[in-house]
Amino acid sequence: MPIDDRERERRRALVRAHYAAENDHDLERIMATFSKDGVMLYNRQEFPSDATIRWAHGYIGMSAAPGAFSGLRAVVDQEHFTDAETVVEGRVCGMHSAEFLGFAPTGRAVELPFVAFYRFDADGKLASERVVMDLGSLRA
Repeated sequence: MPIDDRERERRRALVRAHYAAENDHDLERIMATFSKDGVMLYNRQEFPSDATIRWAHGYIGMSAAPGAFSGLRAVVDQEHFTDAETVVEGRVCGMHSAEFLGFAPTGRAVELPFVAFYRFDADGKLASERVVMDLGSLRA
């Protein structure tokens, strides 16, 4: 069933609130956008619980504590809507300041492009966040 303008705007507002919380490095607000049974996938690695989703956001640098990237900021370049998902094309920008997925810290400013797919539950929260990110610039 196609989504109407009201549903599109509701989804857009929730995804924007999610990115605003990530950019503010506010784990409580990030988690408030997820449903109770929300799941996150990052480059095919599953984070199936509140605790693991919190950990993943903190590990990359989206919490008040230091993470793999300092000054991390997510930039939304495009957003698209399907009947089932909101799709975001964007990039995260920050300083690679600690180990990340086996990549030693480079001390360089990096820009990592991503595509993220969001699904929603019946209450309008994020049922899933699936992120595919290009880590190629960490190889230099």
